Amino acid sequence: MSGRGGFLPDVYVVARILHALMGGPRSRLAAVARVNYRRLQEYLQFLVERGYVTDGEVVSLTPKGAEVAAELERLLSEVLGWEDPFEKRRK
Repeated sequence: MSGRGGFLPDVYVVARILHALMGGPRSRLAAVARVNYRRLQEYLQFLVERGYVTDGEVVSLTPKGAEVAAELERLLSEVLGWEDPFEKRRK
């Protein structure tokens, strides 16, 4: 899935998945991440390969994943200028 020409993840989707898991395991993770189930599986495989989440009966963050989630949230807040970069916004 990784490598040249392979799966290229959207960093904001990665951040939403990791952020959703910061509060503990989640049901309806695809809905929270705003991707379909098939796409979520690609993201989860990508995140497992990097050691950010564990995948089994329950998907959860690893300590490394928690660090990455916090850093992505900080960077998105800085870049977007929003206190909460995951808050739903109306257009």
